[in-house]
Amino acid sequence: MREFQITLAGQAVGICSMYDEVFQLCRGYLSDAAEVSFQVEIAPEEIAFEREKSLREAALEGKPVVLYPDPYLETLAVYRKIAVRMPEYDTWLMHGSAVAVGEEAFLFTAASGTGKTTHTRLWMEQIPGAFVVNGDKPLLRMRDGLCEVCGTPWSGKENMNQNVIVPLRAICFLHRGTENRIEEISFREAAPLLLQQSFRCSNPVVMQKTMTLIKRLGDCVRFYQLFCNMEPEAAVVSWRGMRQGSDSSS
Repeated sequence: MREFQITLAGQAVGICSMYDEVFQLCRGYLSDAAEVSFQVEIAPEEIAFEREKSLREAALEGKPVVLYPDPYLETLAVYRKIAVRMPEYDTWLMHGSAVAVGEEAFLFTAASGTGKTTHTRLWMEQIPGAFVVNGDKPLLRMRDGLCEVCGTPWSGKENMNQNVIVPLRAICFLHRGTENRIEEISFREAAPLLLQQSFRCSNPVVMQKTMTLIKRLGDCVRFYQLFCNMEPEAAVVSWRGMRQGSDSSS
């Protein structure tokens, strides 16, 4: 067993892991805080749950079965337990890729396979000063009437993340298209998509808290949908569309 602590979204989290892979994954987020907000420890049955979940998802999506080793599955189990606790601190997990330019972050979210990673790379290539906060599973934190996107070490196969917290200005839902076009949508239109891409806990109390946090997004974040291809112009179109929206609201 290995015991250590990390800081995520401003909260110190104690971790007791069976395998070293969790520690290696979290090296960039290690903390020496005097007290932790909560402690996470994984039991063998929780690793078994992650394995069964992976097999079910592969069958449902028609993808090849991958038999992941226990150390990797433990990293998933740790983040699942963290995600269950985070709504207590006005923070929740949302599936998406968060890119920042200066002091503003933009979150791209969509169904798997739509092209979030590709679009993120286009931003890195086409938008001066752009950097990835988290490429797959960032935390969103509500604080003082604003939403912030927080880096985490759980960031997909590409492992694109930074241990930073950046104010979130917009959330963009990606759709495949032949031409690049962005349009602003209302929170009412965005709400079911936000819920779909958020971590949904089976605990009704935690789920209710998550839904309350999502509702608060409507007061501080703008929402867009982008129809895009994989050409470099897609990044420029989305940047200009959301940047103009941020300017007009300031």
